Amino acid sequence: MKLRFFFIHILILLLLTTRVFSEEYNYITEISVKGNDNASYELIKATSELELGDIYLPENVSQAIRNIYKLGLFENINIKKSQSEKGINLTIEVVEHPILQKINVIGNKKIKLNDINSEINLEEGNFWRGQKKLDTKNKIIALYYEKGYNLVTVLFEEEQLKSNRINLKIIIEEGQKVSINEINFVGNFAISDKKLRSEMKTKKNSLFRSGEFKPEIFEEDLTRIEKYFHKQGFIDATVLSWNSEHDDEGNLLIKIEVYEGLQHTISSIAVEGNSRFSDEEILDNLDIKIGQILDQERLNENLIIIQSMYSNDGYSYAAVYPELQRDDEEVDIIVKVSEGPRAKVRKIFIKGNTTTKEKIIRRNLAIVPGDYFKQSLLRQTHRNIYNLGYFEQNIGFDYNQINDNGDVDIIFTVEEKSSGSANAGVSFDQTNKLVGVLSFSHNNLFGNAWRISAQWEFSGIKQNYSISFTDPYVFDRNTLLGFDVYHTKENWSDWNYIVRRSGGGIRIGTRIPWIDHSKIIFGHSLIQKKYDYIDAEAATISGVEDLINKGSQLTSSFSFTLKRDGRNNIFRPTEGSLISSYTEIAGGPFGGEENYWKEIFQTNWYLPLFGELGLGLKWRIAYAKAFGETESVPLDERFYPGGIGVEGIRGYDDRSIVPSSEGANAEMICSSEISIPISGDQIIGVLFFDAGNSYKYLSDININELKKGSGLGVRIMTPMGLLGFDYAYGFDNDADNKWKFHFQFGSMF
Repeated sequence: MKLRFFFIHILILLLLTTRVFSEEYNYITEISVKGNDNASYELIKATSELELGDIYLPENVSQAIRNIYKLGLFENINIKKSQSEKGINLTIEVVEHPILQKINVIGNKKIKLNDINSEINLEEGNFWRGQKKLDTKNKIIALYYEKGYNLVTVLFEEEQLKSNRINLKIIIEEGQKVSINEINFVGNFAISDKKLRSEMKTKKNSLFRSGEFKPEIFEEDLTRIEKYFHKQGFIDATVLSWNSEHDDEGNLLIKIEVYEGLQHTISSIAVEGNSRFSDEEILDNLDIKIGQILDQERLNENLIIIQSMYSNDGYSYAAVYPELQRDDEEVDIIVKVSEGPRAKVRKIFIKGNTTTKEKIIRRNLAIVPGDYFKQSLLRQTHRNIYNLGYFEQNIGFDYNQINDNGDVDIIFTVEEKSSGSANAGVSFDQTNKLVGVLSFSHNNLFGNAWRISAQWEFSGIKQNYSISFTDPYVFDRNTLLGFDVYHTKENWSDWNYIVRRSGGGIRIGTRIPWIDHSKIIFGHSLIQKKYDYIDAEAATISGVEDLINKGSQLTSSFSFTLKRDGRNNIFRPTEGSLISSYTEIAGGPFGGEENYWKEIFQTNWYLPLFGELGLGLKWRIAYAKAFGETESVPLDERFYPGGIGVEGIRGYDDRSIVPSSEGANAEMICSSEISIPISGDQIIGVLFFDAGNSYKYLSDININELKKGSGLGVRIMTPMGLLGFDYAYGFDNDADNKWKFHFQFGSMF
């Protein structure tokens, strides 16, 4: 019995010992790396995530291989296991991708080396792996295909160096330039090959065309062919296939197989699923009629208009789609409408306004809580916020549906831009020559939309000091209140007199609720004027001596301005209009020593052209008349068109288009300007045509006597404002050189 227990204890001890040694034997005791010439041991080991002392598990080894592959440095990876007295030894065996020691491209004659290098983006020191080889080859071939070299081949020669490095030679065999000699169609019966070819941008070789084959353009051409068939009523038409072959000279012969199908004529048009709008209201937006050949492109455009009807009325979830029921060569069109719920706005959130107070933005929301979720109101809100001038143009918009009725919360996200500037500099214009400028301005002071500016302009013939302040929302109402204080000294050197003005004014205005985008502003100003000679011995125009002898004159005037601003973008408008009427009455019931009445009416219209081009049209007519004891309108209140500015007629000197040296009591100016964006709203090119004249009396206005000028220019938006450079030709200019260069701050439009 004792002997039996002794053997049992020995057996248990042996089993326990074997278990302990077995567990120790499964621990990783060594990790080595082989085959790495350029990648470090530390990088490979760390990436494998295998550690000394870990229990050896096959799944961890598999994961280590996957981790190391992700480095993209190796062609092959294997991890070998061996046993030792202490545990498991792991050897990570790698085969590295070679490293590019030197890159040489040869055989390229038609494409510059810089263009090839820029496209393939290979650098010495890069690993040269299989996918990179394929990408490099495909990119070079694509470059040559764009130039019409469709027979190009690309080969690689690799010279093996030490440490698994190579010299790479990229050999390009350009081949001859491939031109398209023929484009033929199979399967078309009603529409000729010639007409189908005219719809393509890919053209065969001719006297005026190279006949280049560009795959990406050709693929677009196949879509154009299908669209053309669909426009002609062949609603089932499709491009089945295409193939090409080379003739003896290597040029392309292209054959396109199409399925034409039947041409369909509209036999009836109906509407289903509509309740918000009647059948007649919907059908009025369809520019297609019964008996016409079905133009699918026009039909789809019409359906987008119907979709907009619903989205502009709060049905943002509405869907409009056509159902076509064919009967041989006739088709019945059913406009299917799924109106969905009419969504309302519950809440509006505004984000990103770090400076501007939220109430300023909310005053300009065209859409408010409780409104239907209309796309037209969203677009108007975007326009209103951007036209404040405080935010970048990329105003974000998002919404969250909050219930089964489709109601939403709206989120507008804005990005503040600089609203203030302090400047010191020198400017030049043709009237005042070299002018020093010190200025400070801010159009969103303390985030309250307060506009303040202070400026001092000084030169040998000009001294201007001015301070201006405007609160567009005084007492948190849609009421504008502002004031101006200024002192100016201006030399009229061509007329040998100086006029000094000191005074100020107050403005109050409000929106006109029944006319959108409009406001009325009333103003009153008091100005002390004093005239003097520049040179008492020199000649001057008549009337100046009387003004000088009167000494200081007080002018008290009342004005009111009506303005409607419907521009889509006040910085670079391409749609809408700006209409203004300015009336000023000086003297009479308002006191003062000068009595005159002035009226200025101006309208600016903006129309989109093709692409991003925009057309601006300006018409301006103005008139001034003295009354009471004042025999004539003061000289500095008359009109002097020419040159640049609000009275600008480019191609002529400033103030040069007048009936006499004493200025004019009436003027008429018409201008047109095509804007060409060069760099967004920052740099804009312009082509312009101006016509205008001034007259002694309003009744003298004659459209046949307008002075004309035309030219080109550029507008550059800077922190100081908009700078303009124009070069214009005056058709009716009497000067020997009819070309004039104009420089200006701001825009005539």
